[in-house]
Amino acid sequence: MSKMQMLLFAVGIAVVALMFYDFVSRVGLVDSSKNLAVGNTKLIEEQLTNDLLCSFKLATIPDYLVYGFNSQRFFYDLDFATQTVGEGDNIQNTLILSVIEHKSSSKTKNIVYSKSIPSNSNFVLISPQFLLEGSGLKASYDQPEIALYPRAASTKEIQASSPNSFIALKETLLGKKTLYIIPCSSLKEPNNCLRNVLRVGCYKLKIAETPPTASTLVSSCFNVAVQASESSEKTKNYTWADCQTFFPEVTGEAS
Repeated sequence: MSKMQMLLFAVGIAVVALMFYDFVSRVGLVDSSKNLAVGNTKLIEEQLTNDLLCSFKLATIPDYLVYGFNSQRFFYDLDFATQTVGEGDNIQNTLILSVIEHKSSSKTKNIVYSKSIPSNSNFVLISPQFLLEGSGLKASYDQPEIALYPRAASTKEIQASSPNSFIALKETLLGKKTLYIIPCSSLKEPNNCLRNVLRVGCYKLKIAETPPTASTLVSSCFNVAVQASESSEKTKNYTWADCQTFFPEVTGEAS
């Protein structure tokens, strides 16, 4: 075999090895993304299918996924999107969870894995933008799509609106189920996630058809046991008056 043939043979072997490495790495990335999406889908489905009128569960997602022989890091967004098909009594709602490569400067999405949850329940997605200090909920409430970028919650990119967790909360009223996705950060004060549940409950009072009075109670599904401020020992039965004290950015924003 000539030197040229040997060189071509070596190059061919190297190309095949690189292709195999790339293939294995991609398979590993898809598997990691699938585990993340399927695990959180299962958590949400458990809330939708249990017999309780109110239930919620906290999910914390990792900063990044690991894949490949060299344990490469993959930075991602966990994307939630809703779709509605049909009309009247035949309406079918779907919640779609997708693991997407995080690219802050790109408008195109590299979706690695997606998982759908079809349901006759309503889905309410709340944008993590409401986590910014002093933000209301009007612009964040009931969005068609939201994205959680957990990496920013624990690095130099940290922002007040960087969630590494979310709460899946089910509320059943008059036989109709609604599933809320409420972002939060477990790296902030210990009560951050529960405070966000109460905060959403206060906003629901604000947008209710009947204006609340000072003694109007927050909906029981959102009236969670949480110390709403360092100086408060109150842990349940929050009212509109409490909402105005603890979350003026929500109760005082323009309708």
